[in-house]
Amino acid sequence: MGKGKVKTRTALRSGIRFEQVMAREAWNKGFFAMRSTGSGSGTSAYPRPDLLIFRPGGIIDVVQAKTTRKSKIRFGPPTWESEVRVARRLRALGFKTRVWLALKFVRPGKTREALIRVDGHEQDVLIVSYDYKRNILHYRWEEARSREE
Repeated sequence: MGKGKVKTRTALRSGIRFEQVMAREAWNKGFFAMRSTGSGSGTSAYPRPDLLIFRPGGIIDVVQAKTTRKSKIRFGPPTWESEVRVARRLRALGFKTRVWLALKFVRPGKTREALIRVDGHEQDVLIVSYDYKRNILHYRWEEARSREE
């Protein structure tokens, strides 16, 4: 097995653990949480978000989880496309929904998590940078450029 495959498996396990921890934390806070296995594999004809968290008052948080070792990263609309589709369907059924991007930055000895709300930015690009030395996270939204430009 090549070195690249080991890294991929390690990153995959790290992402799965992140989702499992978020689900456990939601349960411990008294919410109902459900994790979708294989959500990013593209094997389903239906959208499958990484995590659904049901809160009091009929509020459902639809979460896309990402784990990275990079200090600067860009995310575009395809990143949260499934979560947005699920949120729209749930809203049509009368639920209140919120779409979130949960990020985990992993570095030896330092880990930083962030929860960024996607609602209102479904078609935008998210640029996130993390200064590990100062433990400062910055993010900004940019309008996605049309393909015709």
